[in-house]
Amino acid sequence: MLKNLYIKNYALIDKINLSFGPGLTIITGETGAGKSIILGGLELARGKRAQQGLLKDDSQKSIVEATFEIQAYHLQALFEAEDLDYEPETIIRRELLPNGKSRAFVNDTPARLESLTRLTSKLLDIHSQHQTLELGEKSFQFELVDAIAGNKDLLKEYQAAFKKYQKQKRNLQELSVKLMYAEQELSYKKHQLQELQAAKPDEVDFEKLEQQIKAFDNLELINQTLAEALQKMDAEETGILNQIIDVKAGFSKIAAFDDRYERLRERLESLQWELQDMIDEMAHLIEANDFDPGEVARLQERYAAINRLMMKHKVLQIEDLVALRDRLANEVTDLSSLQEQIEEMEQNLSATSEKLKQIALKIRRNRQNAIPKLIEQIEDILQNLSMADTKLKINLQSVDEFLPNGMDELDFQISSDKGKSFGSLKRIASGGELSRLMLAVKTVLSKYKQLPTIIFDEIDTGISGDVAQKMANVLRDLAHNMQVIVITHLPQIAVKGDTHFKVFKNRGEDIATQVKQLSDEERVYEIAEMLEGKSPSESAVNHARHLLNIK
Repeated sequence: MLKNLYIKNYALIDKINLSFGPGLTIITGETGAGKSIILGGLELARGKRAQQGLLKDDSQKSIVEATFEIQAYHLQALFEAEDLDYEPETIIRRELLPNGKSRAFVNDTPARLESLTRLTSKLLDIHSQHQTLELGEKSFQFELVDAIAGNKDLLKEYQAAFKKYQKQKRNLQELSVKLMYAEQELSYKKHQLQELQAAKPDEVDFEKLEQQIKAFDNLELINQTLAEALQKMDAEETGILNQIIDVKAGFSKIAAFDDRYERLRERLESLQWELQDMIDEMAHLIEANDFDPGEVARLQERYAAINRLMMKHKVLQIEDLVALRDRLANEVTDLSSLQEQIEEMEQNLSATSEKLKQIALKIRRNRQNAIPKLIEQIEDILQNLSMADTKLKINLQSVDEFLPNGMDELDFQISSDKGKSFGSLKRIASGGELSRLMLAVKTVLSKYKQLPTIIFDEIDTGISGDVAQKMANVLRDLAHNMQVIVITHLPQIAVKGDTHFKVFKNRGEDIATQVKQLSDEERVYEIAEMLEGKSPSESAVNHARHLLNIK
């Protein structure tokens, strides 16, 4: 509910401060008095772009501040999404600066104009004959039908499932694309994996294999060196071993004479056995170096295979080949299980789809049941507004796809003359008829859900007499369910207000628009002037008292 409106230094307004209450608020005033300026200020609070030349005093900033009570609208999530501070009594402020720039605030927090637009769309609905009929918008049509259908909880359940469905569908598409590309690479990866598995890199001591290959390549030199060493160490008379044995025998003869000789003898004996061990090992090596050509070929082939793989995969260590083989094995395994994951996801998507479809069918049934009631209620109100020949038709068409609010399309059609065929809402040419249709729709909708404050700007244009009286009654009924503000020239409507403001211009040197909340007695004379013009007669005043039920 709009609680307060403060405007300073805007167009012809020096400063006004208006307090609003629930029910029906009436705003009257002569043509050109500045009623549209007040609406312009409210449009700024709704996030409209500011134009140049709106400052009454070019040296001072302009301020428009609208205060709303918003507890009933449950907007905490919207405030959080817009990164704004939530307050049950929320203040929206626009400032127009002398340099042409503007600023916006919500509860003293700087805000973007887009945030103002999204927020105030939940709080304020300004309707004039010159605006596009909201009823022509599909989102509003569904809002209207679903409110009467009582689909609020079902739509919440549907939208949660729809969000899940979209996520599952997106994940399935991504996984399917991954599988498509993976299948293209699968054959090559399998070939790489088979090569690496055949090479068994984790079973290869590459350094030892490399040594074995080098040894074979230098076998003649190795054997020649071993043979020469063996000859020098183990020759019968001149070999080093025999000479050591002879020397040791000499020291055995003198060992008893001094411990030092005994120690030398012991060292010579150790040396003898060390030399003997070396000679035995050399002999063994010579015998072992008799390589099997087939084994040599096998080692060379394996060495070459490992080298080729390292060059092919651009790695320097055999450990990298092992890691690559393991990674490829995992990828091939993952690919094998990818189809299983896709099948599981398809099953989950199918289950979610079936759940969505069942909820959508319930929503559709409720809509089908609600549409005749909605048409009847709107046409009843239109009849009271002297539009008895206007008929409404709402076509509900099922679709095969999941939409954000179900599996239906809506088509609102209207016939404005008796016997005429139905067509789009644009076939109603009269702005007055459009306004009355919107009034009827809002009146019905207000019975089923909390609506934002609605402002009707000259909804009464082109009507009078009995129609005006009926419209006044409809506006009064609408105001029982929500806050309604009406700018009007008709006394029949003005007398129905719970609060009455008059907009006028002062007649001093500095012409300015002013607004005054009228007392009961002031309302009498305002209504009398609306009935008869300036300086109303006593009968007009008495008639005004009668209309206002004031003695």
